[in-house]
Amino acid sequence: MTQTNTTAEFKIITDKKDEPDYKAVSKFVGGMVECVSMPNGDLLLLNEEGKMMGLPLNDKASKLWKDTFDNDNYITGRNDFVVGPVILIKKDALNTWAN
Repeated sequence: MTQTNTTAEFKIITDKKDEPDYKAVSKFVGGMVECVSMPNGDLLLLNEEGKMMGLPLNDKASKLWKDTFDNDNYITGRNDFVVGPVILIKKDALNTWAN
């Protein structure tokens, strides 16, 4: 059974050597991993079922979301929010997740 991370941590990966594998990300987010490609090439990793699980609001990730997406480039745009623990892998740190 997967232990759910019920915090709203926001972790940023800036170096390829620190890029986590799927198992580590799944453990960090507490379940199935959803990948969101950011327009600048960064990758946002979060719990795909976080809202249904009632995970807490992630203020930092939600701000990034609202600053990045609007209704023209993402269906839910600025009306959406991010919950639970999140990993942001910067474009230059992407290795295996970029494949």
